Amino acid sequence: MAQVLERPRLAASGARPEDGVPDMTVISEIDEIGINTNLRTRYSKELIYTYTGTILVAVNPYQFFPIYEKDTIEKYVGKKMTGGVPHVFATAESAYTHLQSTARNQSCVISGESGAGKTETTKHILRYLCEVTSSEVQWVQQQIMEANIILEAFGNAKTIRNDNSSRFGKFIQVCFDKSNQINGCVIQDYLLEQSRITFQAKDERNYHIFYRLAAAGAAIPDVKKQFLLEPAQYYTYINQSGCYELEDVDDVKMFEMTKLAFNVLNITPEMCDGIFSVLSAILLVGNLEFKDVDGESCELTKKDRDTVSKIATLLGLGRDDVAKVVTTRQLTVRGQVTDIPHKLPEARDNRHAMAKALYSRTFAWLVHQINLSTRTDISKARFIGVLDIFGFENFGINSFEQLCINFTNEKLHKFFNHYVFALEQQIYREEEINFSHIQFTDNTACLELIEKAPTCVLRMLDDECRFPKGTDESYVEKQHADLGGHPNYVIPEDKRRLKMEFGIQHYAGAVMYSISHFLEKNKDVQQDMLFDYMRKSSMAFVKDICRFQDLLSATLELTKTIAVNKDKLNESSTQRRGKPTVGDTFKQQLMCLVDVLDTTTPWYVRCLKPNSVKKPKVYDDELIITQLRYSGMLDIIRIRREGFPVHVPASSFLDKYRCLAVNDTLPSDEKKAVAHILKSLKVPETEWQIGKTMVFLRNSVFDPLEERRLILLTTKIVLIQKVWRGYVQRQAFLKKKAAAVRIQSWYRGRRQRLWYIKQRRAAITLQSHLRGMFAREIYAALKEQKRKEEEERQRKLREQEEKRRLELLAMAERDREEARQKAVQASLESAQRELYSLAKIAESKVDKALGSGGTVDLDKMFTFLVEAPKEVAKEQDFLSDLNKELDGMFQSSQPKPEGGRTVRRKRRIEKKLLILQEEEEAAKKQTETVEDPAQFDMLTFAEKWFNNHPKDITGLGTFTMRRKKFSKQEALPKADMIRYTKSLSIPTSLIHLHDPENVNLACTIWKDLCKYMRGDLKPEQVNITIQNIIAYAIDRPELRDEVFCQLMRQVTENPREEDTDRGWHLLCLSCAAMTPGRSLNKFLQAFLKKHFEDEKRQRFARWCLGTICLTRVAPRKHPPSAMEISAVRNLNPLICRFYFLDGKAKAVGVDPSATASDVLRALAEKIELQSVDGWALYELNPEAEHYIKGHEYIADIIGQWERDKRTSANMSRYQTVSKKGHKEALGGGDSKFVFRKRIFRNPREIPQDPVEYHLMYAQAVHSVVQLDEFPVNEKVALQLAGLQLQVLWGDYEPGKDTRYNEPASHIPSRILEDKPRSTEMWSAALSEAHREFGTGKTEIQAKVWYLTSVKHYPLYGSTFFPVSYKGFWSYPNNLILSVDLSGFKFVNMRSKATMADFPWTRLESVSVDHEDPVVVLNMKVRNPEEQKCYMFETVQKEDIANLIASYSPSHSNWSRVGEAKTKTYHLSDEEKMKLYDEVLSARRALAENNLLQRPVDTSTGFLTTTLRRPSREKLMRLQKQKENLPFEKVFKQSFWSYSKNRLAQPISIIIGDELEDTGCKMFQSLLIYAGIEKAGGFEMESDEQHMGMAQMVISKCLEKEALCNEFYLQLIKQTTDQPDPNSRINIQNWRFMAMTCSIVVPRSKEILSYLMAHLRKCGTDSNTEEGKYAQFCMKCVQRTGQNRNRKYPPSSQEIMCVTNRRKIHARFYFMDGQFRALEFDSASTVEEVVAIVKERIGLQKAATGFSLFEVFGQLERNMLPSEKVADAIFKWEKYAKSTGSARSLKLTFKKRLFLKPFINAQDKVEFNLVFNQAIDDLANDRFPISYNEGVYVCALRSQVLLGPYTDRPRSDYSSVIDALLPKHMRQPMQPDDVARKHRELGDMGTAEASQTFFDFVRQWQMYGSTIFEVLQSYTATLPKNLWLAVNEQGIHIMKRRDKEPLVTYDYRNIVNYSPSLKNLMIVTESLTRGTKFVFNTSQASQIAHLIRDYTHIIVEKQRKAVAKRR
Repeated sequence: MAQVLERPRLAASGARPEDGVPDMTVISEIDEIGINTNLRTRYSKELIYTYTGTILVAVNPYQFFPIYEKDTIEKYVGKKMTGGVPHVFATAESAYTHLQSTARNQSCVISGESGAGKTETTKHILRYLCEVTSSEVQWVQQQIMEANIILEAFGNAKTIRNDNSSRFGKFIQVCFDKSNQINGCVIQDYLLEQSRITFQAKDERNYHIFYRLAAAGAAIPDVKKQFLLEPAQYYTYINQSGCYELEDVDDVKMFEMTKLAFNVLNITPEMCDGIFSVLSAILLVGNLEFKDVDGESCELTKKDRDTVSKIATLLGLGRDDVAKVVTTRQLTVRGQVTDIPHKLPEARDNRHAMAKALYSRTFAWLVHQINLSTRTDISKARFIGVLDIFGFENFGINSFEQLCINFTNEKLHKFFNHYVFALEQQIYREEEINFSHIQFTDNTACLELIEKAPTCVLRMLDDECRFPKGTDESYVEKQHADLGGHPNYVIPEDKRRLKMEFGIQHYAGAVMYSISHFLEKNKDVQQDMLFDYMRKSSMAFVKDICRFQDLLSATLELTKTIAVNKDKLNESSTQRRGKPTVGDTFKQQLMCLVDVLDTTTPWYVRCLKPNSVKKPKVYDDELIITQLRYSGMLDIIRIRREGFPVHVPASSFLDKYRCLAVNDTLPSDEKKAVAHILKSLKVPETEWQIGKTMVFLRNSVFDPLEERRLILLTTKIVLIQKVWRGYVQRQAFLKKKAAAVRIQSWYRGRRQRLWYIKQRRAAITLQSHLRGMFAREIYAALKEQKRKEEEERQRKLREQEEKRRLELLAMAERDREEARQKAVQASLESAQRELYSLAKIAESKVDKALGSGGTVDLDKMFTFLVEAPKEVAKEQDFLSDLNKELDGMFQSSQPKPEGGRTVRRKRRIEKKLLILQEEEEAAKKQTETVEDPAQFDMLTFAEKWFNNHPKDITGLGTFTMRRKKFSKQEALPKADMIRYTKSLSIPTSLIHLHDPENVNLACTIWKDLCKYMRGDLKPEQVNITIQNIIAYAIDRPELRDEVFCQLMRQVTENPREEDTDRGWHLLCLSCAAMTPGRSLNKFLQAFLKKHFEDEKRQRFARWCLGTICLTRVAPRKHPPSAMEISAVRNLNPLICRFYFLDGKAKAVGVDPSATASDVLRALAEKIELQSVDGWALYELNPEAEHYIKGHEYIADIIGQWERDKRTSANMSRYQTVSKKGHKEALGGGDSKFVFRKRIFRNPREIPQDPVEYHLMYAQAVHSVVQLDEFPVNEKVALQLAGLQLQVLWGDYEPGKDTRYNEPASHIPSRILEDKPRSTEMWSAALSEAHREFGTGKTEIQAKVWYLTSVKHYPLYGSTFFPVSYKGFWSYPNNLILSVDLSGFKFVNMRSKATMADFPWTRLESVSVDHEDPVVVLNMKVRNPEEQKCYMFETVQKEDIANLIASYSPSHSNWSRVGEAKTKTYHLSDEEKMKLYDEVLSARRALAENNLLQRPVDTSTGFLTTTLRRPSREKLMRLQKQKENLPFEKVFKQSFWSYSKNRLAQPISIIIGDELEDTGCKMFQSLLIYAGIEKAGGFEMESDEQHMGMAQMVISKCLEKEALCNEFYLQLIKQTTDQPDPNSRINIQNWRFMAMTCSIVVPRSKEILSYLMAHLRKCGTDSNTEEGKYAQFCMKCVQRTGQNRNRKYPPSSQEIMCVTNRRKIHARFYFMDGQFRALEFDSASTVEEVVAIVKERIGLQKAATGFSLFEVFGQLERNMLPSEKVADAIFKWEKYAKSTGSARSLKLTFKKRLFLKPFINAQDKVEFNLVFNQAIDDLANDRFPISYNEGVYVCALRSQVLLGPYTDRPRSDYSSVIDALLPKHMRQPMQPDDVARKHRELGDMGTAEASQTFFDFVRQWQMYGSTIFEVLQSYTATLPKNLWLAVNEQGIHIMKRRDKEPLVTYDYRNIVNYSPSLKNLMIVTESLTRGTKFVFNTSQASQIAHLIRDYTHIIVEKQRKAVAKRR
């Protein structure tokens, strides 16, 4: 508190002015001399700012000080005014701070003489506000700053006192939004000095813009030509004073800055040209001279006529029209227009008036355009006003303009005095404070003289203007007479000047005003004739400024926009008679201005002019003292020093400062309590006083008080924070402790449970082994029992056969047959032994051959065959001896006596057999009861499940939304509903169906069924009808039982046999395609069994029963084909042909319900294959080969053939040697069924079955010859061909060379292509191979050695899949993916070399894309360098995944990418009840928090049951009645549950009728989407899938929080208590739920809790669709909440994916034209998706700078990391629809930020990405290149794409040129030049060529830059078309296609950059005097973001470097 005492003592002892104190209120002895001394001292120290309390005094230094840059701005941000060196920034900061902390607007009033620096001060304040209000400068802030440049150019001029004098006043209201950011401004201009346009005094200038335009014309020929310009000396309007230039000002550069400002303010180039044309025309108007004709008229001189022609051209008018305007005037009398010629003086005056009119309207248009660009709603915005208005003027000759200027200063002086003196002293008087009142200058009398009606200067001037014959002399005479007695009115002492001037005594001194042209200036004579012609101008700007013809009225309209008291202004306008005058308009403007200032808190800046010579460091004491005197500065300092500027109500003082005396007991009286506090703090009594209600303090007391209070509060706050943090930490500790204890208890329990589970599993294992042992014992006993029974039966059978002779003959025949079978069996066993022996010998020989050299040498291997029979014989003898020894051992063994264990086992077996026998008998009895058809009569089913149908259905529709209730007399008996009816229609479905659409379909099916059974269909319609009926039933499970019931009804007691046969035919087809529901199954079986006794129908019934009793994994996928329909008509199977790899085929009968597994077993049985393990069926199509899964139906595949119109779907002749069997079969065309080995469990295993060995041999031949799967060379190929020929033809026979004429059947095509020979040569080679390697071998020997040889290839047993790698790696992109027992391999497609080998343990998961032919292998990564995943493109994606699952069971759960994985829950009843309790608790919380509308009572009459909404009064009344009711009674279960009816009112409380209506419409939309209603809600035309409606509903949720909460309650309601969880309606509701959860989450915590409880409850049953969707929605809510809500609703593509519980599927493109199809969820950000892309393409995580780009046609935009990718998809989809564009969005992945060294040389993926990006930059003209360089790069690319040089056609090189070079180089580039350069490259490798190409690109110094094509039009020093390159070093401005930059700026020199929609402004080096660039580009925001990101990276690097040094 020491400062409280120190500051008063300082003031008492005095601060010397000689010291240059920063605040003059602390100077003790204050007078004008002291103030001047203090200011002079500070001025000499270059301290130009000084405080006088809160008033800032600024002395113009006439030189530039570097105190206005960003570093200075940062010093004052957030600081108090007295917290630093006095500065204009401190004043601006104070105004901005008070704007934020108070509800009052602020204003900065800048006053001072002309030349004192008001304009510069205004710019500094605006610049400060623009800089501190945003971290990133917005475009509107730049517009505000650039508006000053335009206003200065058009409104400022050089005067004697000031080189940049504002010749108009302006009040700028800078508007702020709720976040205190600038969002616009409004500029009001005051009294532009028009006389300066036509006349300037010596050493003065016209407005700056004229000189800038003339200078630009002299420097820039295009400007001179366009605007017909001449040197400045040529123009009369700017050559009168002889001053053309300003010191240190380049007019050409300023002209360019003006054009730049036009660009920033969105003034189009066309309008800019119009402005300059008008300016040029004004200058030419001043050069018109005219010549007198006869004293009564004038005419144009010859020079004038040329000038008029130029004016006409510039204004877009006719030459004669302009000549008429300048030489005549129009007089209108009684509607008759007369042209009156001007006299010579009149013409010259009219010339000036014309120039003034054009310029003033141009200025008004500019102000209007600025306001249009920057304006906001001023009535709603808070603002800081900056007033820069003309200072007091007193020239040698003062005119009307000086009167208005000085009137303004009088007004502001009055306002200042009122604010500073009058209000302050009035408060002192009211509060009875002891204070010596200061006498200040009161200028009220002067203001009344000027403006107070009825007798005042302005009123008398207006009256004289309206007087027809009023003149300047008559006006001044009247004024002298009426105002001569006024104390402030001055009559000239010189009588000669009595009629020439008058004077007014102002607060700053007396000023004499010359009355010359007073009336003319006040009238503002309008050029009606001129404007009439201008409206017809060909120039848009000239026509547009005609809006401001009535300039004064337009000015008043602008004034009204900022007026505080509009009524007062309107009243004043109403009282005014006739058109407004200049003086009257100006008076209204001032009145409005003062009213606005009166509503603000003003902050004053007094600008002082130190000298009149405009030189730095020159201080004129007398001039300063004069300014101080009339500005009242002495009085200001006195009242600030001696007064008490701080006024605080006593109660507020106590509330605020009681804390400083907290230990004292304060008196009860407020005044005494205040005095006690101040005295206890030892504050001198001279520094404070207490009034009636307020405490008055000086700043010397207030500031220390505030500081002491702040210190105390800080201390207490720290204490509170310390205690609070301690409390929080303790609570957190206790919470963590409790959590730890809970975790520990859970862990211990879990550990015990695991131990228990382990023990239990061990016990179960023991039990299972024991039970297994018991079961095996029982099995053995049962087997023995069966054997004995069979032997007994055979014995009895033989005894019976012996009695009859025929039986003896049959027995004899049987004996012979058995003998034959034994012989065959013996032969088979012998063949197996021989096969096994040969295979073993072959393997041993091959092993020896491999042992030496590692390769198979068949020459050596085949030499043993001569000795093989002997070895085989020896082995057979050995086996025979071994068998004899074993037989002897078994025969010699004696049975041992039984022990106790054996006895127990026998007893156990006998007991179990007895139990099984009893159970079998009981089951037989039960089965007989269940299978009794009478127990499952259809009547019973109908009574339980059938709808009621009326007896008479005439006139009833076929579809009803709800079941119609009938009385028992009206309803059709159920017994009649299960019998045949003639009716062709039914009113509703037979069975209760939940989905209304299914009800409608059921009625349609009935009609089609009746037509079919009656034979009313045409032959071609029969199959279509059958297929449609069954297709509906397959697609909609709810319809299946309905179809069965309709068929059973119509075949029961049907009087027509043909109709009945058709019905049974369709019933058979239905049974084959699908199974009945659980409730109907037994009844259908009973129905079929009843028809066993019907001779005509029993075969159909038995066939159907046998079909539906089959165990099926799933129903059929497709309806029956025409062939199936035809076959089932006679209950015949489908005859299908199955091919083997040896070229043979078998025809097998396939039932319609047979699966691939069934057919496989039947086929194996037919060819006598012992085991089908590893064998499979394949569908071979022209496109690809497809593995048929075991559960797939063969009939479905045949149906698909029929739909694809394949020839295989038709019966074709079947060639067979046997005369038995089928003659025609399916599958003989372009599609085939192929039987081959799929899984090799042990590739080296020797099959014991000769049939299997033959099939494997055939598959080996197929793999070698047809598929070329093994790397056989020519020698081995011929050796194997010799064995193959031996199998086909036996031993070699000379002369039969035709056997060898087809080498492609024996030699792989690869070898035939590599060794081009004639057919005769290959034929000779084959015959020689046959003779050498095949002759002498048996068929079995040849097969064994062929297969054994192939087995020794490492890839044998692998399944080959040709794939294309989707990414960048070191291997070829086209390769073979090999899958076998050990793992998978990458195999070179040609050489068959293994490039990479992975065991199954390295594979993490397999993913199959659901849309694109892509399979992804996700790997377990052991180190960061390893690749995470491999993505392959292949049509066999599912075959690969299935095969991997077969070999590796751990990967059997592969899934399609994006499909939601469901979690299976096993909950107890207690856990389920807990979930239900959570839902109830959430509902109760909704009710308790008053979020729900109480339901309307539906029992009060008719009206409440209608859709009409009850009135609000009725709702309130009902609500009051229910207030005391329990929660459960108010909100019953029906309130929360599913409903088919519309809502009478929203579920939640929504404020606003419009929102309530929207909420109800949203529910109607939900009903439509579910299929319950047909119209209403937000339904749209041509929106069949209701996607547009869903988007509209979700967009409403995004817009309004209340609607979002309401819709979630609606969704939860419609998914609660659904009758059928798997129904289509429920699934549709859940789909809408999934869409919504993916976009937005409820904003209400209570509703969010309710939603999560609902999802958890519904998600427990993962077997239902509801449970799957609930789990999916829960994940969506979590992701959406994690990444925040979206901006847009879902796109159509997203809706399709999300409604199927899949992630969004999209393609991501790369610069080489390839793409990757990836999946991401709806909440994924760009940053997340970029990470996914990097992982999928194998790009290392360390690779930085990559991003996603939106590419739509020619538009390209980088996406920000936080953007949602799904939002971009919707945005561009909407754009394409609205514009009718056929283009689609391309999400492109490429590098955006290039940081040295640019790429990681070890990462091939990154190299390929950046390499292809460089190619794209080159092709799209973003890389400068010469012709020779173009030849070189084309040659390098040819080396990569075409290979080493050979003689090629020119077109090959043309294609390279077109793909690589930009458009402008393609035509001149000669392919021959490229070819010559290509030849020079020689044998350069592909990799080396690519690296050389990339190295060439990197040589450019701008490599790594992002190139933007931009335009600039404001300066001629730069080209119009530019490149703006942005890279790590900075920005570079370049001429297009040049390699060297024109100018470069690093990021340290960029002080500001701000983008708009189509422009980018960059300020370099300095905020005040830096260089500005404005570029026209649609990528402005992209450039700004890129600059920001590079800057951020540089700052981070510097920060890390500093941290590292520390």
